Amino acid sequence: MSTRGKASSKRQTGAATPIDSGTGIGTAPIVATSQVSRFHAETLTTLSNDIDLKDVSVTIGSRTLLSGANLRLFRGVHYGLIGQNGVGKSTLLKAIGYKLLSGFPSNVRVLYVEQLEGTDMARPVVRVVMDADRKAAQARKELKLVQKALEADNPEEVARVMREVRLERFRDELAAADKTALERSGARGADARKRLIEQEKLMEDALAANAEPFSQDEITRAVVEAQELLAELFGAMDLYGEEEAEAKGRSILKGLRFLPAWHDRPLGELSGGWRIRVALASALHIEPDILLLDEPTNHLDLPAIIWLQDYLSQLDNTTIVTVSHDRAFLNAIADEIIVFKNQTLTYHDGNFDEYMEHTEEKRKYMERMAEAIERKKAAAEKTVQTAMSQARKAGDDKKMAQAASRQRKLERIGMEVNDKGHRFKLNRDRAGYHFSTRGDAEVEKMEQAPTWSIPDPIPLRQAGAIIEVEDVSLGYDKKQPPLMTGVILNISQTARIAIVGANGSGKTTLVKALVGDIPPMKGKMHRHLSAKIGYFTQHHVDELHQHPVNTTAMSLLLEKDPESREQECRAHLGKYGIKGSLALQPLRSLSGGQMVRVAFALSTFGSSPHLLILDEPTNHLTTEALIMALKEFAGAVVIVSHDQFFVSEVAEQVYAVRKKKLELLEGGMEEYMPFQEYQVVGRHLPTEADPTPKIYRMRIFAPNEVVAKSRFWYFLRQLKKVKKASGEIIGVNVIHEKKPLKIKNFGIWLRYDSRSGTHNMYKEFRELSRADAVKALYQDMAARHRARFRSIHILRVVEIEKSEDVRRPYIKQLLVPKLKFPLPHRVQKVRSTFVAHRPATF
Repeated sequence: MSTRGKASSKRQTGAATPIDSGTGIGTAPIVATSQVSRFHAETLTTLSNDIDLKDVSVTIGSRTLLSGANLRLFRGVHYGLIGQNGVGKSTLLKAIGYKLLSGFPSNVRVLYVEQLEGTDMARPVVRVVMDADRKAAQARKELKLVQKALEADNPEEVARVMREVRLERFRDELAAADKTALERSGARGADARKRLIEQEKLMEDALAANAEPFSQDEITRAVVEAQELLAELFGAMDLYGEEEAEAKGRSILKGLRFLPAWHDRPLGELSGGWRIRVALASALHIEPDILLLDEPTNHLDLPAIIWLQDYLSQLDNTTIVTVSHDRAFLNAIADEIIVFKNQTLTYHDGNFDEYMEHTEEKRKYMERMAEAIERKKAAAEKTVQTAMSQARKAGDDKKMAQAASRQRKLERIGMEVNDKGHRFKLNRDRAGYHFSTRGDAEVEKMEQAPTWSIPDPIPLRQAGAIIEVEDVSLGYDKKQPPLMTGVILNISQTARIAIVGANGSGKTTLVKALVGDIPPMKGKMHRHLSAKIGYFTQHHVDELHQHPVNTTAMSLLLEKDPESREQECRAHLGKYGIKGSLALQPLRSLSGGQMVRVAFALSTFGSSPHLLILDEPTNHLTTEALIMALKEFAGAVVIVSHDQFFVSEVAEQVYAVRKKKLELLEGGMEEYMPFQEYQVVGRHLPTEADPTPKIYRMRIFAPNEVVAKSRFWYFLRQLKKVKKASGEIIGVNVIHEKKPLKIKNFGIWLRYDSRSGTHNMYKEFRELSRADAVKALYQDMAARHRARFRSIHILRVVEIEKSEDVRRPYIKQLLVPKLKFPLPHRVQKVRSTFVAHRPATF
């Protein structure tokens, strides 16, 4: 594997390493190159942790993922990396994490979470998290060995330990040299192989010296060296102290919803989802300079996701690059969005919603500019044609010359500003050869996600619910208490139901009971006799990895139904975005999102279910296509998910599993997350021109601190005051109710956006606290006006101290003593009207 140099003063350098990419060609080598100066030293050490690599190209096999891109990562900035499934996001993270791109400073620590796999399954969970920092773990190990040898008061034992420590360090240096020699090629590879040979010679000398008996001189020197090493290691323990490391590790595990009893359990006893959490905890424990996270919210419940959002937002000095399909998560953590599209990277300030809003505004602006330019060109061409026609009829040469001059001016009609909004200059903005002096307005086409089309079921002849659950208790062992009790659920033929709750609360148990995998311990469960039930879970995706290496999506469908034709299989796979050559590629070469689509296609092949039950369907998946498919699906849908955006878009009813009960949430996902009132204080970043910028204070009702900060920046941006990229938050405080046990009346002024426009409203509520009143408001707005959380802007919340100031009748009635029914404001008023009577005839 070699790299080609450039004839100029710059050259392409890189590496080819056979790493499983998860996209493209399976285990084909990833070749990553970047453009660096010919004076560049591979072991460059810089004072800055910023990364700015030009002309980055990443290929895997015969497929090019990136070409001529600019990779820019600034210290402390949190990036969200987005792109279509299969575009190569995970491959790019691996290329960065394994430092395949030359130009990375050697002093910058980069960590890709997947690099923590392959640990000993018998080790306790907290020890795995602590030892993730190998440098700290090695220092603690050497300290124990040297301290134990010195306390034994045996000089030969001290000499033996020092030999062991030196040999272990030689092994680490040899492994690093071997890895470097494997990754580099060309002249750099030759130098790396020379250093590898030197390191192998040192290792051989160390092994030979260890085989020799101890001399008196070596024993004497070993005691002195051990004492010096012990002092050095004690100094290192100030940074890598075991007690501090263990406390930090247990704190992170607690945030990720690990029970205290699980901290000391062997890693092998945990399921796959909990092992992923251990890997994530290990990455958070290390706190590298650049942290790369690939779908970190998979297998996390909502409380753990919220904790992770809060924890990542506190890592101000760590650069974070996150790939996630959870929009709410990206909105909470991202300062900038990196868009991976058309083999290049583009950068946008703000979180995901701000990127979408800015992109839509720019697209509409460019559409208007294109239409204006076309109208201007059409009018100018019409004028020129009219002038030339008149000049020909009159035979006037001067008018013909004027018309020809106007014809040449048509070439100058185009964009009047450049990409940065500055006035157009030909020598600056139109360099090179072009067919016109100015370019047309280029309207960026909306990137269409692969469309889904779930086959509609055959309508049922009999009416009634598909599944009726009446006072059911669920569990696996009759000798043990049930996991859920008193479950009541009705799934109609057009239901859209979401089930949320913490991990381990019993959601999967309920789903298994609905599909008939486990019988109820108590109660009745009725199923429609003719209805078909489709079931999808992440275990179906894991099962795809167990197939032989050459298995394809097409072969799976043909294996399930040998009588089906290839054309029918291709048509079915095409409904889930698996088209063309993707249907014939090995499954192991597909990305995570493409594997999920194959699992969906396999679960619905041959039968159209009347009820589709989906357990965590959004892992590794772009949710927009799935949302549209579920909205168009004619059957019933039950989803189990922690993705707030996905649940709010799909579900019409939201149930929460709490304390072994299934509760209906009238207010949807907003009711599931407890509300608090926060005071957020922020300002512009101080500059030399303005060292004391203006401070902005805002009271915000939100389910957690992360959402409060996000809404603070959103409102300030809407008010055109401060942007998140150029501002800072000084403090966030929780505002507690003064009299939390007293029932009070509250008046709330609000503004909300709907399809018919923006509306102002005033509502009154009788609750214990301001936060409870706002929570009741969100429930009321969701029920009455179908208003979503993000569309409501609370302007003012005031406690109504005097009863006579209450305006709304539905609150006034609660203040009337000896209230009787019918309620005063609901009594129909009878108006006296003239009624004509026929006169009597007797």
